[in-house]
Amino acid sequence: MSAMPFSILLDDQRRGALPEGLERLCDAIEERHGSAVIGIGFYGSCRRKQNAKDGLVDLLVLVDSYRNALGSRAAALLNRVLPPNVYYLQTDQGAVTLRCKYAVIQIDQLERRARARHDHYFWARFCQPLRLVRGDQRLHQRLATLRSYCALGFARRIAPLTRGALSPAQFWTLALRTTYRCELRPEPETATRQLIEHDADYWSTLSAELADHPDSRLSLRGGELEGHASAGLRFLTTASWLLRRLTGKVMNLARLFKAAGTFSNGVDYLVWKVERHSGVRVEPTERMRRHPRLAIWGLAWQMWRQGGFR
Repeated sequence: MSAMPFSILLDDQRRGALPEGLERLCDAIEERHGSAVIGIGFYGSCRRKQNAKDGLVDLLVLVDSYRNALGSRAAALLNRVLPPNVYYLQTDQGAVTLRCKYAVIQIDQLERRARARHDHYFWARFCQPLRLVRGDQRLHQRLATLRSYCALGFARRIAPLTRGALSPAQFWTLALRTTYRCELRPEPETATRQLIEHDADYWSTLSAELADHPDSRLSLRGGELEGHASAGLRFLTTASWLLRRLTGKVMNLARLFKAAGTFSNGVDYLVWKVERHSGVRVEPTERMRRHPRLAIWGLAWQMWRQGGFR
């Protein structure tokens, strides 16, 4: 299976003005991690906002060396074993405080993990809208090629699950819901539909390009997508997603555990995120804040029992 860069994934990185304050956050990241940073990608809900002060900005930081970027052998090892490490950063721009969370990953490892069948974390995320706000043209092309591979692989793994014709919005809503079931996601089911609808043109164009690819298992007729798979492939695909629902939740919990140690105020961030998306709140204790890696397991269990995770 191969994929040339889809035009929408090349063009997506150049669309529209960047939110005010984003450049300052990128500067602060480069100050923190030095010359190891080779690129910074901007994704998530804040892409649709005019100002970076409105929310917590999501960034992807591409580096050429974990050791040089993180300055710690332990942090570098954790990132290599279970990427990515996630960090919090805030900086001031005048009287305004800008905040972001960013994932750090070495570019060659991103390429390997995005091609791995077992871990949907990368190929399900990085075919979604993303802009490279720092990085040269060579990296731009390399990332667009990788994201095209992610989109193709994602489509191939969802097409056998479809029944009948679906609009692009319905197809990608199904795709995201399928991956969300493999994680400890606090978001309600309506969140996936809203996410797709916010970038309807992007998903429609990507769907058309995928349908033209001979390996996508998709065709486009009358503006609707149809999946093509034998009965045996449908069975194997369903079984593979059931397996990912088990392994994915374990890996998701492990990433939360790791983030509790790398993310400043990680316990409070987790509580805030779950409450924001599900309405469920568990009040963390000071002991949890002092020992986040120990606390995260009990905290996650309490949230799950109260319906904070699905």
